Amino acid sequence: MSLSSDTDAKLQAARSQARTRLEHFPIDSIFTSQEQMQRFELLRLAFFVLKLRKLNEQIALADEEGISESEKSQMSFRRNLLHHIIFQQILTLTRLDAREQAMQIISACHTKK
Repeated sequence: MSLSSDTDAKLQAARSQARTRLEHFPIDSIFTSQEQMQRFELLRLAFFVLKLRKLNEQIALADEEGISESEKSQMSFRRNLLHHIIFQQILTLTRLDAREQAMQIISACHTKK
């Protein structure tokens, strides 16, 4: 078997696996209206904002107790990811005409203690 045919066989196997995975991916949405999509995305946003609030509280508590640099770095990484996720949620909700509700959720989650 030549090198070229070995590479072709591997490429063909990878394509076959990708098709198999895509066959199981749902094409139709479970949501029947834009309002349902908005509600779901708003719920996801609230979850992530509350996770961020909890992480910020943990970071503040850990700073008082003194934590290692590796723990501080990991918490900072997680906080950065949550900021990115929240930003993406706001973009999604803006496309769904629900930006105002998104901002209300963020404000409510930040002010409640």
